[in-house]
Amino acid sequence: MVAMDAVVKGKALLDLGLMDCCIGIDDGKITRIAKVIERADRRFDFSGRLILPAGVDLHVHFREPGMTHKEDFETGSMAAAAGGVAFVLDMPNTKPLTRTPSDIEEKIKIASKKSYVDFGVAVLLDERTDIANTSKLAMAFKLYLGETTGIGRIDPGSLRELLTRTKDAGIPTFIHAEHIDPLDDTVEEDLSDHDRRRSQVMEMKAARAVLDARPAGARVHLLHVTQARILEMIEDHKETTAEVTPHHLLLDKDMELGTRGKINPPLRAKATRLALWEAFSRGLNDTLGSDHSPHTIEEKEEDFDAAPSGMPEVETMIPLMLKLVADRKIDIRVLCRAVAERPAKIIGVRKGAIRPGYDADLIVVDLNKVSKIRADKLHSKCGWTAYEGWEAIFPEFVMIGGNEIARSGNITGERCGRGLRPGTES
Repeated sequence: MVAMDAVVKGKALLDLGLMDCCIGIDDGKITRIAKVIERADRRFDFSGRLILPAGVDLHVHFREPGMTHKEDFETGSMAAAAGGVAFVLDMPNTKPLTRTPSDIEEKIKIASKKSYVDFGVAVLLDERTDIANTSKLAMAFKLYLGETTGIGRIDPGSLRELLTRTKDAGIPTFIHAEHIDPLDDTVEEDLSDHDRRRSQVMEMKAARAVLDARPAGARVHLLHVTQARILEMIEDHKETTAEVTPHHLLLDKDMELGTRGKINPPLRAKATRLALWEAFSRGLNDTLGSDHSPHTIEEKEEDFDAAPSGMPEVETMIPLMLKLVADRKIDIRVLCRAVAERPAKIIGVRKGAIRPGYDADLIVVDLNKVSKIRADKLHSKCGWTAYEGWEAIFPEFVMIGGNEIARSGNITGERCGRGLRPGTES
């Protein structure tokens, strides 16, 4: 028998549950799963530790082009890889906006030279979007119902028309679902003010508007949902999925975070956060996405009203959740469905699960190996985290496409990230 390229041994999370096995890999794909695989050019023995599918993060802002003082594809992808994420989908609010086919091609060209992880590009959806041509290159449309960092909002009255135009495009539409009163000129002084101005009522109004406007056949993905009742509302709506973020699950407006906790949508009250966590732990949402949106320390230290919304998260998302798995606060299968399997399915890539024919994107985890998060050990260019000192479990080993990329938070592999497009075999 011809030797396989690589074999990874350990307790793997398979479709039937956790199983001690060997995972055979050839040409970047999982080709065989068996109790014993004898021949391989490279062997990785992680007996006694967990092997999980690496993360698929459908919501990052790597700030390139145009804002590389905050982040770029090199530092952002290093953060992703060290945190156990194998694929990222980059959002369009860069400078220039990712709006046209040439904008998409340029971003793919830039990222292909820098990225340690596989990636895709989301394209801005508004009244001017070339649906037919952008959908051949981008893996999702991104539509903004509320103003946020670096971008305005669409006219809510055009929502049904836009979604009707996208329903045959073959890619989903991701929606930032907030309604904001354009006449509200409140000067925000703290997280409670931010929560009041971008309220739960306005978020609910936006979510209902999306559900009412969505025509049959249009695939819609609601981003950064902050309320359990929105997840419950969309349960019976086919072709509508929802994301929650780590910060809305773990942080609330009453914590002493200052501008570092300023995010869109805002952090909510503790009771709202706990209800969201309960829904998440039951698997009520579809995906967990980081909404990695870094700004420099200097920008975040401006007066509250002037400080930009956003925080770095791609490197800490999975480690924070793994600590909660170790604490028995969430089942590992629920977590992996949300952070890997379901997001991969939404954008149509063969990632997010340990199965023959899928990309060999794996992380190895020791649930007894707890460390504290320190900003000076993270890879994001912005240099800070809202989780300084929090306990987390970082992957001991990260493999992407059959290649070792990271060990214990250190990048050990070469840049191997591929730019994926709709319909391409991942």
